[in-house]
Amino acid sequence: MRSTRAVGLADHLWELYGRMAEEMGSDREALVNEAMHVFARLNGYLVPVQAGASRRSSPAPQAEEEVATPPPAARGEPPSPPPGASAQPVSHDAPPPIPSGVVAPGGRDLFLLRDDGSEVRVGEARFLIGRGRHCHLVLDGPKVSREHAAIFREGDGWFIEDLQSANGTWHRQARIDRRRIADGDEFFVCAERVRCQLR
Repeated sequence: MRSTRAVGLADHLWELYGRMAEEMGSDREALVNEAMHVFARLNGYLVPVQAGASRRSSPAPQAEEEVATPPPAARGEPPSPPPGASAQPVSHDAPPPIPSGVVAPGGRDLFLLRDDGSEVRVGEARFLIGRGRHCHLVLDGPKVSREHAAIFREGDGWFIEDLQSANGTWHRQARIDRRRIADGDEFFVCAERVRCQLR
């Protein structure tokens, strides 16, 4: 159940969320709710999920389930699995940590292609995307977080993980937490499109 509430919102923010909703294929109310959800999560309040349920099947959070609770890491619990990754039961084993260092030889290389024609080879085991100058792929958009997402190799595959960014990492108009990268996948870091090629 969702109740309608009157909340004062600055005009420039209302217009900003309208543009974001149009770019992301969502609606303004869903994005405002998501922003409130992210703010609560970043301050230690989370949305608990029923076992086996995806935490985000759409950009809109389920506000009626929100309960003040410490973050999973503080409780020693694993993070929620990525949405739509598998129909299999959710594993309660924590995922392996994102590795650091140089990618070992073997497997297919991953290249990121941007709309401006530039191409970047992912050569690090933990490849950072964000606004920070230390990132391997620097995106200057004002909505991009300092460390927005990370790409890493796990086994013979590549994965992308959103680093709890304020505006999210998107695939096919759905916000993702973590997802295996397939050849030809397109991800949006805010309004920045990144296409993936495996060679």
